[in-house]
Amino acid sequence: MNRIRILIMFLISFSMIFSTERYIPKNKEERDYLEKARERTFKVGVVQKNYFASEKIDGVSLNDIVEDMFRSYLGMNVAIEKREWDENYSNFKNGELDILTYLTPSEDRINYALFTQGIIEENLVVVSRDKKIDTINDLNGLEVYVTQNSIYQKFLERLIDKNSLDLKYIEVSDIGDKRPFSYVDSDLNTIGEKNKLILGRLPKATLGLLKEHDELVKIIDNSLDEKYGALIKNWFEKRKEKIFKDKLDKLLTENEKQYLTDLPVLRVAYGDIEKISTYSSLENRYIGIAPRIINYISEKTDIQVIESVNLRKTNWRAWKEKLSDGYIDMMLLSKTSEREKEFLFTNKLSDLNIYEITDLNSENKTNKTIGVIKDSIEEKVALEYFINSKIKRYESEEKINQDFKRKKIDTILSINADNYDISKYTVRVLDVVPMNIVLKKEHIILRDIFNKVIDEFINIDEFMQDSEITRRKTELYEKRAHKNIIVLIVISCFFLSILVMHQTAKMQKHKKTTKELLKDDLTGLYSRRVYNEFCRENIKLEGCAILLDLNNFKSVNDTYGHDYGDKILIEVGKCLQKVFNKDYVFRISGDEFYVFLNCIEDVELKFRKLKKIFKDSTILRNYNISFSLGYYYKKDDVTMIDAFKYADMAMYFAKREKKEWYEEATDEFINQNARKKKLEILIKKGFDKEFYAVFQGKYDLNNKDLIGAEALTRWNNSDLGLVPPIEFIPIAEELGMIHKIDYKIAELAVKETKKMLSQKRVKDDFRMSFNMSVETFRRDDIVEYIFSLLEKYSLDGKNLEIEITESMFLKDAKNVILKLQKLSEKGIYISVDDFTAGYSTVGLLTTLPIDVVKFDRSLMATICENSDKGRSVYIGLAKMIKSLKLKVVAEGIEGKEQYEFLKEIGINYGQGYYLGKPERILKDGNI
Repeated sequence: MNRIRILIMFLISFSMIFSTERYIPKNKEERDYLEKARERTFKVGVVQKNYFASEKIDGVSLNDIVEDMFRSYLGMNVAIEKREWDENYSNFKNGELDILTYLTPSEDRINYALFTQGIIEENLVVVSRDKKIDTINDLNGLEVYVTQNSIYQKFLERLIDKNSLDLKYIEVSDIGDKRPFSYVDSDLNTIGEKNKLILGRLPKATLGLLKEHDELVKIIDNSLDEKYGALIKNWFEKRKEKIFKDKLDKLLTENEKQYLTDLPVLRVAYGDIEKISTYSSLENRYIGIAPRIINYISEKTDIQVIESVNLRKTNWRAWKEKLSDGYIDMMLLSKTSEREKEFLFTNKLSDLNIYEITDLNSENKTNKTIGVIKDSIEEKVALEYFINSKIKRYESEEKINQDFKRKKIDTILSINADNYDISKYTVRVLDVVPMNIVLKKEHIILRDIFNKVIDEFINIDEFMQDSEITRRKTELYEKRAHKNIIVLIVISCFFLSILVMHQTAKMQKHKKTTKELLKDDLTGLYSRRVYNEFCRENIKLEGCAILLDLNNFKSVNDTYGHDYGDKILIEVGKCLQKVFNKDYVFRISGDEFYVFLNCIEDVELKFRKLKKIFKDSTILRNYNISFSLGYYYKKDDVTMIDAFKYADMAMYFAKREKKEWYEEATDEFINQNARKKKLEILIKKGFDKEFYAVFQGKYDLNNKDLIGAEALTRWNNSDLGLVPPIEFIPIAEELGMIHKIDYKIAELAVKETKKMLSQKRVKDDFRMSFNMSVETFRRDDIVEYIFSLLEKYSLDGKNLEIEITESMFLKDAKNVILKLQKLSEKGIYISVDDFTAGYSTVGLLTTLPIDVVKFDRSLMATICENSDKGRSVYIGLAKMIKSLKLKVVAEGIEGKEQYEFLKEIGINYGQGYYLGKPERILKDGNI
């Protein structure tokens, strides 16, 4: 079905581009010329390969569009000759081709060629893969490749001569797919290359025609104006988008892609920060490099970002509390060590100037007082340049500006210099600091995604140029608008008298409109405005708060468009009214619906009825629309807002866990969520000091000698005490922090092993093991990190053992095995932990690069629960593992009976409380 749909969409798009409409001659001369031209065949030269024009975008290449213009639109007979560029160019120059595609006008070419209007806008760039190039002087000493006899070569020669560059170039017939380390090419051929420098804008490439075809040039220009110019421009936009999407798809991990899918709308707040972000009253939005980059990232990654417009009139310096409280999700700040303790920062967006602004009358004073905003980046810079006793700190910009104008202070440091008249003040750049996007600590994955896009796709200089042009345009428009204010005031006064006369009529109309606003325009349900009023007026009302969220709605909306999405929302509204016709039903936003029931009898029966109605609906069934639902039985001592918050928690749980399609927010459920939220906060605060490692020995069961140990993670929180790993590890995984914990314990394990070996407390073949979670092992830097620890502590790989679980191989097994092989090559032992605990697949053991199999403690427990069967299973598995030449370690040895049994059947190694408990400092020797 999907293939048929894709084919239909392709045929529609193809037919729209290559339609059968014909060019209409503009006069008799054009008509006569075309009639004659159609009687002959025109030879058209196009580049055969290694050129963007031959790429297929949605099944159509740029060459296809040009060919269609001649064949279908102009009705001409053309013979397309595909060759390499230099061969085509030579044939055209010799008169063997009538038309040459993508020919750039130049002084020598006008002697034998005519040119249509430009169809391709391109810059000439130099790309280097082995030398950083930021300025024109960085090209000195570089050796680059360039296409011979091309406009690129001529442009490069002029650039070398003009700038006296020590730059060597090598002429080649074609740069080719295998790009050399350094080469000169069009920016359209180098999309995705990071280390490149724009050399200048090239003349627009055109269609080149022999001199004898001068009448055809105007006809082609008309064709481009009427239709094909827009098609070509649209093709380039699609190509650029495709290249971006393809590269982004390779750049992001599967975890990051899933994260983007689940990411809610993000709220950003901008402030008036010179050139970084400035509010434009003309455009009613913030302009500058920061909004430009954030909008670009939002558009390219499908991250939905909205501006918190209600913060526009407030002081942006105080927004850190808004960020901490979750009122906004990101803002702009300069990174400092103090701020890094509380927030995450992306890579640099732009440089921020810190200006020193001094009153001219105080220019020569030696004992100046420096004013700064307290806890600002200006204060941090001031401490680096001035004596602390000369710095005066202010709580607000209003107060500091007031004292500065009254000459109570001589100098201020500011990030905005545009407001100061240079005839009264000396303004100079004192320092330059980076400006970054700042996020809450839990947004580690989002930070990583932003950094990848910033590093790979954002050219700061280009964005700064675009932003500066926009800013200057806005300033010009605002100045013009200011001149018209007086005229507008006069006109406004005239109309004011008329407006007053109609005020009574408007008030009546307003009352009618207000009633209409009580309903959601689309579904006819109560609107958010009514919901807010309902919550305020019914604080103690008892009943059942229900929150419903649609499944698969976003996918349908994105795939088929908002019109289809609106149809679904209307249908859902009808379904809700059928079930809850006597209750309060609200559409809050998007696909979220709230319901409040006064009568709580048969609540779950209504849920099942609603589910059946959904299934019976043709439109909802066709688009696979279902719902997840959470509900809470509200008591009079719980506010209405909190009741819906608890219902929202339950709905999210139902959607995330997917065990049931609805969930009740019981007191126990709420308490568990509250504890989880508390743990999320405490994990971030206590990670550096409260997480530590304990070591449990592994022993030779024959003589009880200590042969190794396992490093285990422990968390002792100052408020909660010891928190069990089974509770904090899943939370750390959700927060994206599990790799930090794993890395910390790994380093403590390596450090302790080195210490014990150096002090001769253990034998040379002592081996320390530690666990690596699935999420940690998926990281690209895992192998490099383990190797760096061995190098840092001068430890041999044979003294290290990494414990993994079989669940790692459920996804991306090939990548996991490759990493294990690299670790094994270093001498590091690999063990499969928790064998028989849930995912055990014996077949995996024959293919994986592992050395040790650890039997889960649950297997040991079966010996006590069902002695004969348990022993038989244990013996059988042990024999099988040994037959594979793998070592067996028994976990969970709690008593002498178990120890004797394992020793009897030939299990060599084990660990458990009977042999030794986990300790901060491991005891030496045997037991």
